[in-house]
Amino acid sequence: MKKAAVAAVAVLAAVLAALLAYDGIINKEATADFFAMNTYASAKITGADSEECAALAEEITQSLDTDILSRTAENSEVFLLNKNGGGALGKEMRGYVSVLLDVCEKSGGAFDFTLGAVSDLWNFGGNPSIPDSAALSDALSHSGYKKLALAENTLTYADKAAVIDFGAAGKGIALDDIREAFAEKRIKEAVVSVGGSVLLMGEKQFTVGIRNPSGNAGSYIAKLHIPAGCVSTSGSYEQQFEENGEKYHHILDPETGCPAKSGLLSVTIISESGIMSDALSTACFVLGHEKGTALAKEYGCTAIFITENNEVFVENGSKDIIEITDGAYTLI
Repeated sequence: MKKAAVAAVAVLAAVLAALLAYDGIINKEATADFFAMNTYASAKITGADSEECAALAEEITQSLDTDILSRTAENSEVFLLNKNGGGALGKEMRGYVSVLLDVCEKSGGAFDFTLGAVSDLWNFGGNPSIPDSAALSDALSHSGYKKLALAENTLTYADKAAVIDFGAAGKGIALDDIREAFAEKRIKEAVVSVGGSVLLMGEKQFTVGIRNPSGNAGSYIAKLHIPAGCVSTSGSYEQQFEENGEKYHHILDPETGCPAKSGLLSVTIISESGIMSDALSTACFVLGHEKGTALAKEYGCTAIFITENNEVFVENGSKDIIEITDGAYTLI
């Protein structure tokens, strides 16, 4: 009996050791912090393949930027399309363009990824300033998504001076590509942030902060408590400058070529799709609260609007997902 008891204890100890080892594997964490797509990005992964996935998140984002979406990398697909005034599209690019043209159409042009020449005049990524009105008018004349025609795997520019720019959708695209790559990996949870777009993977309820549009980068006005998916925020605080006592932000109205004046400080979109959350956050900001709500609803997305009056609206979703943490803002 004594030997049997000792043997049982030994077996139990071995089982416990194995369970502890397994727990250590599935709960192994890895992180990555990097700069890509002209913004800061990070990844926090939990799981057996966490280290591999953390490195993979950076690799995918960097490669997507330089090889496909960059307007300045001379071998990128977007650079060559702009240079040649169109051309054959790779499978991935055809998918991106198809989705974005649909958003352009359904938003009535509030989202438009042909504003590259207009964005260059404002130069928000360098030393921004108010562009010359004649130059702005000329750039606008060569812009507009209706100057693009997608047929099969070919994109044709009706105006060879048009400049496509994925700045308002590229970060979301990166999230979609990362999620697809992670699908075959052994991970328990993942949180990947590329600028204002965040990918959430896992079975738990996640907490995501909504940045204070009037405060410092590290301050938040609310917390979202949501399941896995993608979250993107576009705000007037992200890139801005002041000239002659007036502030100018980087979210441009395709109709005027100037910073959008929609009465909003920021828009957050929750979606299953990264590209959709990213593109819609821009489109809904330009459209404003009422029209933006209708657009988000059409795509089945939840939208959180923060107005210039510090009012917070949760549309197409339950208000239970949001927790206001700054008393200066009111949930309506």
